[in-house]
Amino acid sequence: MPRVYLNRFDGGVVNDPRNPDTNKYRVATNFDALTNPYKLTPYRDSEDGDSAGSTSKKQNFCIALGPSSTYSLHALGVVSGTARAEVLRKFLTTGGATDLDDNGWATPSNNQSGGGTTSFNLFVFYKKTGLIYGAQGNQYIWAFDPTGSAAWANTHNDLTSYTNIAQGLVHSKDDILYVPYDNKIAKNNNGSWSNTALTLPSHLYITSICEYGNYLAIACAPLSGFGKSVVYLWDRDSSLTTLSESIDWGEGNIKVLEEIGGALVGISLSGNDSTRFADKISFKSWTGGSRARLIQELEGGNATSYLLISKQKINDRVYFLMKVTLNGSSREGVWSIGPSSTAIGGFSIVHERTPNNDTAINSAGTKGFFFAGDFLFIGYINANGDNAVSKTNDAASYTATSILETTVNPGMDRLDRPHRKKLKSVGATYEALPISGQVVVKARVDGGTFATYFTETTDSAVRTEPVGVQADGAYTNSTGTEFEFRIESTGGAVVTGLFYEYENILSN
Repeated sequence: MPRVYLNRFDGGVVNDPRNPDTNKYRVATNFDALTNPYKLTPYRDSEDGDSAGSTSKKQNFCIALGPSSTYSLHALGVVSGTARAEVLRKFLTTGGATDLDDNGWATPSNNQSGGGTTSFNLFVFYKKTGLIYGAQGNQYIWAFDPTGSAAWANTHNDLTSYTNIAQGLVHSKDDILYVPYDNKIAKNNNGSWSNTALTLPSHLYITSICEYGNYLAIACAPLSGFGKSVVYLWDRDSSLTTLSESIDWGEGNIKVLEEIGGALVGISLSGNDSTRFADKISFKSWTGGSRARLIQELEGGNATSYLLISKQKINDRVYFLMKVTLNGSSREGVWSIGPSSTAIGGFSIVHERTPNNDTAINSAGTKGFFFAGDFLFIGYINANGDNAVSKTNDAASYTATSILETTVNPGMDRLDRPHRKKLKSVGATYEALPISGQVVVKARVDGGTFATYFTETTDSAVRTEPVGVQADGAYTNSTGTEFEFRIESTGGAVVTGLFYEYENILSN
């Protein structure tokens, strides 16, 4: 009887359930499958990250230099009961008040806008001027001094008008702040603004910018929502007619662009409306030529997916916010994409964290996120429809369920895949289970319902012996053509492998 052992997990998510690569899966959630590719390490659970989440509505974050020449985590929310911007902060320490291990936020001086509706898309610190910049009223750039010594500048810079605005960045080659809005780039050179440093075609709007060597890479989506997206490379000096590169990014609205491992990687959403039978999230890369090449697509439900412009690059991986339906369930929260020598196109895609452990959130979804070291903050709308912020628990707590669902017939010999088979036994291996650790392994046959094959809770267990499948017992649906497996870990259980045994059923 053939036996299969799966013990490598760094290949990332794949859309095709019959992908034969053994280190890939349909989905992995709340597991670190990359740091140590031969084990699945659960992430700590999340807890309340804002005692005033429902009224403050924090949705964007940045690190900025405040009083006493100390850097702190700053959050953009609103003055309670209004749409006016308010900035609060946390100290980058633990063990004290209003720091990373509690849900309190400190109030700097002069931290509230005097009027207007703030945008949550722009929230960027520019060290050269010592200010944090945001946008309001579809017209103005506001400025906040994180030291608290200067008054809030409500109408710091007048853009005349804008419909769409995105996150800015300070380019390392010239120490100039670039802010994208509509089809234009504004720049701030040590306090001196130029509102139209670059103007792109008017049928496009800018969604994301990033550094690409000496260039500023600019992602543009079509205003109509139909047609191709375009990425431009700008040397930060030339006009539109002499731009260094114009890259066809293909169909879909590009939302996230970042340089990863020397390549430009862009993420686009096609659908999210009634014109599509199914939404598609497309991951593409570019290292040269006129077109981006497809890494892979994830296909979800019609008008149920979303992809936000929020992003953060850490150690050559870009993290972003997305919701998509995979393997019959909605997968929502913080995702990442980064290099992998064993994944499609050299990149692996992973669903890193859920917004609120195992608790479902409102359909309005997530709103923003930020990693401050190992602490992850996520702004979201909870099940009651209120704004909230979750943060990584400072205690080693693992109440959230970490999940991995395999591909169809993972690791099986290709000649056995089309035949009818009987699933004979299932087992798993672990690092020694902690006192509260638990692993549940489920399986399903031919697309049916996942059935629990065993639950392991034995302290210090490193292996669950093969659990036999009874022909007339709990697992009567153990005969079929296609097997899938689901691992669920709680209490800090680290999974090192899954194994199963099957028997081919010969036809007359």
